[in-house]
Amino acid sequence: MTTQIPFSGFWPRRIPRTFLILLLCATPLTAFTQAPTPTSPSSAAVPTIAENLSVTPKFGQTQQQLAADRAECSQWSRGQTGFDPGQIGGGVARSDYTARRQQYGRALAACLEGHGYNVRFAMPVVAPPINPPPPPPAAVARPVLAHSVPPSPELKYHPFAFQIDGGYTVTTGATSNEIDGGANGGLGLSWFPTSALPVGIRVDGSYSWFQAKDQLLNAGNFSYGHQDIYGGDADLQLNLAHRSSARQFYLFGGAGWYREQTVLRQVSIVSGTVCGFYYCRPGFFPAVTAEQRTTSDWNHAWNAGVGFETAIADKASFFIEARYLRILPNSNQTKFVPITLGFRF
Repeated sequence: MTTQIPFSGFWPRRIPRTFLILLLCATPLTAFTQAPTPTSPSSAAVPTIAENLSVTPKFGQTQQQLAADRAECSQWSRGQTGFDPGQIGGGVARSDYTARRQQYGRALAACLEGHGYNVRFAMPVVAPPINPPPPPPAAVARPVLAHSVPPSPELKYHPFAFQIDGGYTVTTGATSNEIDGGANGGLGLSWFPTSALPVGIRVDGSYSWFQAKDQLLNAGNFSYGHQDIYGGDADLQLNLAHRSSARQFYLFGGAGWYREQTVLRQVSIVSGTVCGFYYCRPGFFPAVTAEQRTTSDWNHAWNAGVGFETAIADKASFFIEARYLRILPNSNQTKFVPITLGFRF
């Protein structure tokens, strides 16, 4: 209440100085207190919603100061909880989203209260959407195309398999004294009745060609010649136990029938008429003056060998084999070691 000093006619015209001083001292101080002026909007205590929190300055902090304090507290809260509101789903697993976001909100509230703000939760925490919105185009990473690796080929069970092979046949024993080693080629068919047993039956046919040596040629005064051996075998094959599904070793052996054909020729220098493009005249030239062809009967034979096989594709494999082959009768001492490479289909 403000005290007013009235001036009326009964007041003396001159008031003593001492009386005025006493009157001022007795007047309440509120009579001379200036009414407060309204604050500017920039320094007003304006609530703000941030991360489900309502933050109100206690000491008239400006919005600029609130933004700076909030950024500092947000960085501190991310480091304490591992939750980043700037990432989709907070950068945490969906099952941890609610708990981590609540931890982040409590840490942020504690930090802001320490900076001089009133903080309260404004709304409940909700789980992130099932299908989060896609990131902006600038943040979309280029998809990495995964190159599918084709499966490695394996040796799979097939009842029947056809094979083609070729290689070199080495002669041994007394046979090596009469003929050199030579090339060979062959075909074959194998049959494994069941996948439960590693035993199968195979039939192989082969043809080998050998060059005659001097010991065979000198027996009839021949100049050159060759020997051909052809026939086939019926063998049993045993696949050995193996750890790899793409490779295996196997043993095989059995009996067969073979035939030998020998061709020997005598070449001599004879006289006669030699003709060119435009004329003929007497001269000398080489000519086959004698030839001997012999073909043996079908003789029994036996063989045994070892092989290695590796898969190269579905229903296809590569193999290499070496066997010992002996053609009867034993008096002939006909012995060979065919080494072959081939493919099975």
